[in-house]
Amino acid sequence: MKSAKTIIIAASVVFAAVCIGAYSSEQDDAAEAKVVPTTPRAVRTPARPGQVIEEDAPSPRPEARPVRVTTPPRAPARTTPTRPSARTTPTRPSARTGATSRRPVRPAPDPHKDTVILVEAFMVQVRLSALRSLGVPQISEGCKSVSAEHIIKLMKTTDAAVVTAGAKVAVGQKNKAESKSTTQRPTISGQPDKKVVRIQYFEVGTQFMAGAEVRSDDKIFVEMEFEHSAIEEGDGKTDRGVIVERQWTSSVLLQNGKPTLVGATQDKETGTFLIVTANIQK
Repeated sequence: MKSAKTIIIAASVVFAAVCIGAYSSEQDDAAEAKVVPTTPRAVRTPARPGQVIEEDAPSPRPEARPVRVTTPPRAPARTTPTRPSARTTPTRPSARTGATSRRPVRPAPDPHKDTVILVEAFMVQVRLSALRSLGVPQISEGCKSVSAEHIIKLMKTTDAAVVTAGAKVAVGQKNKAESKSTTQRPTISGQPDKKVVRIQYFEVGTQFMAGAEVRSDDKIFVEMEFEHSAIEEGDGKTDRGVIVERQWTSSVLLQNGKPTLVGATQDKETGTFLIVTANIQK
């Protein structure tokens, strides 16, 4: 009896499964018949931002500190000072290295260290008309100019040139010497007729300073200062005299024994010239 029931149940299950399969196949055929082909359209959907997962940043690790290793200081080695040997001599630097020697270099002896130079300065007053008669221009024109030779020639041949002051000094090599000659001269001012007179005294004269150096057998370098003051008389009525001062400072290279014109001043009619000569005394 149980086997028959079992067969009947199995048969009913199989029949139900066949019926369900046939029904599902009919539904699929009907769905395929209703589908109408259409052109696919692209549908853009906004992209959603992905979920951001926040993570804690890893904390920085502390830097490792360098480990200082200290070593105990070492005791300095004992050194014994070396004594210089008595036999050793200081070495001289080589001339090629350009180093200077320890020994001072002695200058060469001056061959003129005992030489004496006689320096002369003369102030000469000359009429300009006499110089023009010699063809000498009043203003220098190239090589044509007044020279000491022109003035000496006038002194020898005419009275148009007169020495008004002069001085001489004897100078050692690379030394200086000075000559000074002054006097007190009065000047009168006021009105003598009314017995109103004023007298003043002034120191006038000549002062000469010179330094000399022999450069060669015929060249002498001279540095000089010449000052001269005098009272020139006036007309005697309103002008009873004025003080005139002249001064020259110069550095010149002179030829031994040759007079040289080193300075001059002039007015309308006369000129005052300074002539200097240097002589080596043998």
